[in-house]
Amino acid sequence: MRDVYVMGSSKPTHGVDVTDALEPGVASLRAHEAYLGGLGRDFDPETFVHDMTAMAGPALGVPHAVAFGQIQLQGV
Repeated sequence: MRDVYVMGSSKPTHGVDVTDALEPGVASLRAHEAYLGGLGRDFDPETFVHDMTAMAGPALGVPHAVAFGQIQLQGV
């Protein structure tokens, strides 16, 4: 059996504590200047990453986390 984990699920089944990886994640997103410039609006990578991960963190008992929904593929 193969599994796929998808971020943004309405019913997450798994989560990863990313508290210690926030700053490298923000730096990585900031480095994508062409992508950020192409958004056509003001975008703050730090605010985006912190706000997004703060929503899932409490469910795991940590400050920051990313939640995923598990999809089980059969016959693959």
